[in-house]
Amino acid sequence: MLSALIVDDECEIRNGLCNRFPWENFGFNEVLVADDGDTALIIAMDKRPDMILTDIKMKKKSGLDFLRYLQEAEDYKPEAVVVSGYDDFGLVKQAMQIGVLDYILKPINLDELSEIVRKTVDIIHKKRMNQQNEQMLSQIRFAIPKMREELLRELLERNYDASRIMRIQHRIHTLNLNWMTQEYMTLIAIEADDLKAIGNRRGHDKELVIFGIGNVVNQTLEEEYPYPFTLCMDSANRWVILLRSSPGEQSNLARGIASLCLQRINDFVKVNASAGISGAAGTIGQLHELFLEATDLLEHKVVYGGNRVLTKGLLHDSEEYENGLPEDPAEVIDFIKYGSDEEISAAMNGFVELVQSWQLTHLRDIQQRIFEWLFEIFRLAAAAGVPRYSSLSNPITMWELLEQYDTLQSLQEQTEKFLLNLAIDFRKLSASPSQIVSEAEKMIRSEYADNLTLQSVASSVHVTPVWLSKLFKKEKHKTFLEYLTEVRIEKAKEMLSDIKYKVYQVSYQVGYKDPVHFSKLFKKQVGCTPKEFRRQRGLSDE
Repeated sequence: MLSALIVDDECEIRNGLCNRFPWENFGFNEVLVADDGDTALIIAMDKRPDMILTDIKMKKKSGLDFLRYLQEAEDYKPEAVVVSGYDDFGLVKQAMQIGVLDYILKPINLDELSEIVRKTVDIIHKKRMNQQNEQMLSQIRFAIPKMREELLRELLERNYDASRIMRIQHRIHTLNLNWMTQEYMTLIAIEADDLKAIGNRRGHDKELVIFGIGNVVNQTLEEEYPYPFTLCMDSANRWVILLRSSPGEQSNLARGIASLCLQRINDFVKVNASAGISGAAGTIGQLHELFLEATDLLEHKVVYGGNRVLTKGLLHDSEEYENGLPEDPAEVIDFIKYGSDEEISAAMNGFVELVQSWQLTHLRDIQQRIFEWLFEIFRLAAAAGVPRYSSLSNPITMWELLEQYDTLQSLQEQTEKFLLNLAIDFRKLSASPSQIVSEAEKMIRSEYADNLTLQSVASSVHVTPVWLSKLFKKEKHKTFLEYLTEVRIEKAKEMLSDIKYKVYQVSYQVGYKDPVHFSKLFKKQVGCTPKEFRRQRGLSDE
């Protein structure tokens, strides 16, 4: 239904228009009246009639001034018609300029007024229809992302159900994701590092960080990825990307996109993040497996550190080197402190490769770079308390020795002598490898439930992560991660023997935030799931 406001300072005209004209025939169920512009403005802003019929000239505030004031209201735009005399065309022109729909001359002809009201009603209905359509489109635009996220979460976090394929395909078609049913996909899971800590810091809003990461990832994909993709946030606040990619090309493209996303997250959101990439492209029916694989890789941040791209092929590369010579002087110091003469000499076989990696071609430049590398090693040795190098009194002698040799083989032999002599001095001061591993073991056994990483434990026992990993392999015949996992699983077995703990509680208390990942890992280590483990011992299931 509609409402109208009649404004005229002549009572006879005002009441005549209100009572003699058949407003109800045009859908009006309420007709208001006002005797001047000031009163009309109050009524209009309070009642908000759909149509206003006003005399253009009145004794107090004119109809033109009234409409000008009304025009300033941002959320109220009624259809207005002015009543004028034959000599008021200048005012009518001004009224038309401020958006008045039409005008009618005095004396008012009811047939002419009927035509104007009919036209006004048509315009009002069209505007209402357009507003309703716009609201509906706005609701659809708001609903589609939510519907898309719900569908994607279902495909990612639940086992694929072939019996529901028709319903899934219908939803995919509705959400314009048809490419997902026809193409292979690679899955990337991205999450902020130390998200809980971010939320506890002053000036950091966890939700804003997550939102910012999603924005950066989406923008990066829109700008850089040439094929279809979709993006959603899973129930653990990780952003999951599905990339259309053929099995042959997925590896390099996905790794490049993931690396670029992490770099831009660092630059624009100012936080570190990590990405796990599924090992192979898969179809829509394999999304759950791809999701588990990528999110499982993110669990390895606890050992290998964050702010990196994690793939199956790269995990072992970062744990340790076998026989190479490390370039980092801090790693060389650990190597010298805890390695045997034979191990140092064997590592020197990688000296040529190390020097070649510097991409220097002139002898003088190579000598200078070797000198700088050795000088930093000696400086760290002095800081560690080695007496011979505490004053660094021999850099000139070292340079003069290096300067004598003009072949890489001779430079290698001289460098090896420096390192072997340094090893002799370190052995008078340093703890044995067994002591280092023993201290690391104590820390793991007491803090296994915390967010332990290879880096954090290495820092506590005062060695580099690379060397701690090497010592573990040498002393315990297993990697750091394998040892940490064994400790956690043993503690989990103890807790599972007590029925007061739920499986998910055991998972959290031994250091795994994802109970599904914990159950998979437990079965791999023990040979059965946590629930099966309990049943085998006669304990009631949860």
